[in-house]
Amino acid sequence: MSEKQLPIKDVSESLNGNNMDNLDEFDYSKISDDTDAIIDNLEQLSEGVSKMRMECAVANIELMSKINNNDFERKMEELENIFEEYYSSFKETTNDALRKTTTKENF
Repeated sequence: MSEKQLPIKDVSESLNGNNMDNLDEFDYSKISDDTDAIIDNLEQLSEGVSKMRMECAVANIELMSKINNNDFERKMEELENIFEEYYSSFKETTNDALRKTTTKENF
């Protein structure tokens, strides 16, 4: 070991001196400004997320309403089709009965 090693105390004092020099040159106002900017951005993001959540909730309610309304309309169409089938069947039965009655009267 040809290099001369410094005692730990000297190394520690040297590092402390460097740290103190660095602290004197440190720009706390820039960090404070950057921190404030980050906080402002986080608040804006938080507001944006809250707004998006509300929009999603409204969209979900509208979607459920449309689905329920669509089911109702489909059921109404089914009922109308059943009624039309029943009505046409009723008309055919009535017409058949009238024809039979009319043909019996003609004989």
